[in-house]
Order: sequence, then C-alpha cells, then structure tokens
Amino acid sequence: MMSARLEEKRRAIEAQKGRIEAIFTKHRQRLGKTAFLQLQKKQGEELKDNGQIAICLYK
Repeated sequence: MMSARLEEKRRAIEAQKGRIEAIFTKHRQRLGKTAFLQLQKKQGEELKDNGQIAICLYK
C-alpha cells in the first residue's frame, strides 16, 4: 500500500518535471530565435552601411 502511494507520487513528480522541461525548452527556442533575428538584423544593417546589399534567405 505504501509503495503504491510512493510510486504514484514519483509518477506525478516525473510528469511535472517533464512539463517544466518542455516550458524551458520552448523558452530557450524563443530566446534563440530572438537572438538569431537580432543578429541577422544587425548584420543586415552593417552590410547596408558598407554599401552592400543584404539578401535575407530566412523567414
């Protein structure tokens, strides 16, 4: 009886851990995308300032 309750608690903790990891993964992906877009914008501005034409291959 006691081990069944402990197993249930363990499963609940593992499920919560999975949800938290998914949230962190999504957050890291958003941060990465934002950083990439900022870098892309900065590089585009630098190319424009140097008289070159920047072509965006990513959307």
